[in-house]
Amino acid sequence: MTKLTQWLTAAFLILGPWAAAVFKIVQNDFTDKYYLGILLFPVVLVAIFGIVSVAIIAYRVYNFNDCNEAAEELQKQIKEAKLDLAKKGLKLD
Repeated sequence: MTKLTQWLTAAFLILGPWAAAVFKIVQNDFTDKYYLGILLFPVVLVAIFGIVSVAIIAYRVYNFNDCNEAAEELQKQIKEAKLDLAKKGLKLD
């Protein structure tokens, strides 16, 4: 199952019953009593999705680890490249 199929299935399973309740295709005491909550359900889902997304991004930024060995190796390669270019006649700052 592709990711698109998964998203479309989830959207159908969530928005199908929601649309049936909002357009009053299905009527019972529950849908009559909690109509406003049902109407705002997609907005709440988007808000929760945004909050979870920001939390995940903040957590991953907080746990981002430095690579000191890689930074030192890169600095060494930059110095070697500058020396090589200087030998070939290129003047650098």
